Amino acid sequence: MRWNFTSQFAVDVQFEDIDGGGVVHHPNYLRYLERARCQAMREIGVPFEQCLKDGVAFVVAELNSKYLRPLVFGQRVFVLTRLVALRKSSLKVFQKIVVEPPAQDNLTVEQDFFTTAGRACFFAQLRLVAVDLRDARPINLPEPLRAASGCPSAEILAQRPEFTDVRLLPFA
Repeated sequence: MRWNFTSQFAVDVQFEDIDGGGVVHHPNYLRYLERARCQAMREIGVPFEQCLKDGVAFVVAELNSKYLRPLVFGQRVFVLTRLVALRKSSLKVFQKIVVEPPAQDNLTVEQDFFTTAGRACFFAQLRLVAVDLRDARPINLPEPLRAASGCPSAEILAQRPEFTDVRLLPFA
């Protein structure tokens, strides 16, 4: 996940993802988000697999989501992922599932990300916490992740409190 950049991950809805009503079963949306976050980590050169080898995991501490329209079998959708804030051991990520990917990366953090542009189907905000796999206690975010994500400097973070506010926003 790169700071101030929206990662795109394509998902083809499979038959196994749908429920008896013919639409994607609600927990599968979260699986799509997880796959997209893993891909975003690979894109910046810090794959989750390496974090696990280093004894670090990222756990979902909070999740706020909003279902807007159903996904159906055979549909191709795109999961957009954006890192928007971080603290010592946690980070806030915005994600949404859209039917049409944005033509360009012009999504600002809070003003445009949670709009229905691109025919949005699902919105989510997550607070992830870095934990030590040995004892499941919070630890500092790995330095390779901070560096590879393009995180602003400590001085900029201090000047922009919204960059360190990992509380989740209410949806309208």
